[in-house]
Amino acid sequence: MSSQHEFYNANVFINCPFDKNYFNLLHAITFTIIRCSFIPHCALEHDDASTNRIDKLYRLIEICRYGIHDISNTELDSKTRLPRFNMPFELGLFLAAKKFGNEEQQKKKMLVFEKEKFQSKIYLSDLNGIDPKAHDNNAIKIIEQVRSWLSTASRKKLPGHLIIQKEFSEFYNNSLPQIVSSAGLTLETLSFNDYCLFVEEWLTSKL
Repeated sequence: MSSQHEFYNANVFINCPFDKNYFNLLHAITFTIIRCSFIPHCALEHDDASTNRIDKLYRLIEICRYGIHDISNTELDSKTRLPRFNMPFELGLFLAAKKFGNEEQQKKKMLVFEKEKFQSKIYLSDLNGIDPKAHDNNAIKIIEQVRSWLSTASRKKLPGHLIIQKEFSEFYNNSLPQIVSSAGLTLETLSFNDYCLFVEEWLTSKL
């Protein structure tokens, strides 16, 4: 069993849009996961040309007990005029792993996000019976929802959402720009792995 499999019960798979206008929500989700002592994972953490994308997804989903899936991105691409189907596809992979996997995989739990309440019932009616949460493109709201779900799903005592919201605001608005600049990087090109590292270091210095 790999070292990442050993952390199966702490690993959280993030399936969301990777568009620039979504990054603040991705960063809020990631910060909350780390602050609650879980380990975030997503497709952005791997840059291995020897492994194709679908195999990367199989591996990430396999090692994660928890999954956060944002299927809110239904807009057409401005250039191709076509929608992006990656998010519902990855949600399907996660559901299949839970349904058909071994005993460990069947312990998977997931949180599904949509932009506006009941919107997903129109474009993904097969999800009827699952209760997606609406985040309204609001980072503060998404922190509360992710923290509440992690607490319920894991049955662990976690810091309150008001604490996490305050810390995220301090880190994201005040500390992160200086941290990134000192590291010789830019916010626009900040990698997922670097962001996770900066969050962990900042939290360690504060807590």
